[in-house]
Amino acid sequence: MQHVPLIMASNRLPFSPRREGVEWRLVPSSGGLATALRSFCQRHTGVWVGWPGVRPDNKLKRLLSTPVENSGFRLSPVTLTEDEKQKFYGGFSNEVIWPLFHDQTTRCRFDPAYWQVYRRVNDKFAEAIAAALTPGSLVWVHDYHLMLTAQQLYVRGHAGRFAYFHHIPFPGPETFEKLPWRREILEGLLEFELVGFQARRDRS
Repeated sequence: MQHVPLIMASNRLPFSPRREGVEWRLVPSSGGLATALRSFCQRHTGVWVGWPGVRPDNKLKRLLSTPVENSGFRLSPVTLTEDEKQKFYGGFSNEVIWPLFHDQTTRCRFDPAYWQVYRRVNDKFAEAIAAALTPGSLVWVHDYHLMLTAQQLYVRGHAGRFAYFHHIPFPGPETFEKLPWRREILEGLLEFELVGFQARRDRS
């Protein structure tokens, strides 16, 4: 079987750094995505792009650059500022997309500043993915935090096989229309060659 260079991308890395004195060690992350794909990582090799949860120093960067124990994946950290953490993750992801896509529109806060930072962070992830691309790479992006990454890769002049899996419900048209940036999100998703959903109903 021909080896396919695989690049995974998700908001958080599947392993979290813990400091022990002056050294770092990596422990499995507790999130559902990381847990679900951990056995997959043990059987494949590649690069996983994600936010490590901390700002890495040189020692942590060296640790992340080597394949993780019991995994064939090297970790590629994306560094976020405090403002980006608040507006990308706490803001657009958790105060816009999460409640809207779960049909809880009264909890949404459609702050334009959230949207601007969401776009900027997606561009950061696209930059990290681009740095890991090799001929024939398959890029597999996970979840609603990174719906614009394929579009940003094409803007940067990169073509390839880009796939996306959506791990939460996708809203019906009436709910989705409440999102001020619905067109931009749809255009971003359509840049992926393959888009997967949890349930058949989410495709309509």
